[in-house]
Amino acid sequence: MRKVLLLPVLCLFLLLTAARPAAEVELIKKRVLSERVEILIPKGFEVMSEQQMEFNYAKSQSRPSMIFTNSKEASLAFNYTDNAADQDMIDMYAATFYKTYTKQFKDAKWFENGVKEINGRKVGYMELMKPELGHEVYTLIFFTDVEDKLLMCTFTCADRQKPEWEAVAKQIMASVKTN
Repeated sequence: MRKVLLLPVLCLFLLLTAARPAAEVELIKKRVLSERVEILIPKGFEVMSEQQMEFNYAKSQSRPSMIFTNSKEASLAFNYTDNAADQDMIDMYAATFYKTYTKQFKDAKWFENGVKEINGRKVGYMELMKPELGHEVYTLIFFTDVEDKLLMCTFTCADRQKPEWEAVAKQIMASVKTN
């Protein structure tokens, strides 16, 4: 009799465990890039050290201006570029970046891309899963203009962590405010 009850109880436990939402990530408001941008960042994320940035981007053509991370599990990078930008150019940047990324990452799985209005400003974005160093990486890139220059923000995490971080990444994007 015990063995008969054990299987249904075990199945019910597994179902309830799988249905539980992932632990909620607390977001805190931060001002970054010399107070030019206000954005929500996951509590516990710290600014990556200069040494770690140099190591991680030693072979990269462009290095982010600032990266927040939680021990390499997930990261949020800011790249305040020298590219001229204004609100009228965001649609053009969105189309150009999409075209470039689809050529560069032919094996990427695309979820969404386009332009949204966030806090009264146009924000371009691309959401994809792309191969990187032998594994898949969930990536949400969003960008807008700040003081006539292009600001690019990139949220990344390993593919297996997408269920936990996807909604958080979108909350971060939806919180971006520029001065």
